[in-house]
Amino acid sequence: MNHTKVNQKVKIGAVFEGLNIKPKWFFWINKKFEVKNITYQWKSKIGDATIIHFSVSDGTNLYELSFNQKTLEWRLENIEVE
Repeated sequence: MNHTKVNQKVKIGAVFEGLNIKPKWFFWINKKFEVKNITYQWKSKIGDATIIHFSVSDGTNLYELSFNQKTLEWRLENIEVE
């Protein structure tokens, strides 16, 4: 697998169900990526902000998305390509 650090803001379509967040798609470089499944989820802290990380797949590649609960900003952090 080829790992690439991206660290860029992205537009996300997500479903919020109570305290659960499920990313459904994201736009990056003018292309829409459909999230087929969430493979892992974890939290980290940056100062007083909680960041929720999602490892998601489009069926081919693996992406790490993050959501800053303080700023409400979504980022594409990393990509792993087959």
